[in-house]
Amino acid sequence: MKRIAAIMLALLSVTAPAQAYIISAKVGPLLKEAQQMIAAKNYKGALAKVNEAEAVKSNPDDDTVINQFRGVIAAVSLDPTQPQCTSAGMGVTRCDGRQVKP
Repeated sequence: MKRIAAIMLALLSVTAPAQAYIISAKVGPLLKEAQQMIAAKNYKGALAKVNEAEAVKSNPDDDTVINQFRGVIAAVSLDPTQPQCTSAGMGVTRCDGRQVKP
């Protein structure tokens, strides 16, 4: 749980300066549910709620916060026992776990 909180805080603090976002009335409750699902480690359910929010978004702030949620879900749902995919030009590991030669 501490790892999730740290990742969420890091992503939200890096992505934008301190600013109040105005979220539409239809998007807010969906993102609140997604937040609760993330805390419960139900990442598929959280992503489904974020997708619902995407369908009803109505302003640029909605879009910004939805994208932040997508980033958080992607970060916290990674399996640390599996090699992560990186671009061959930027990283050293491929999706199949083999090393990329420079």
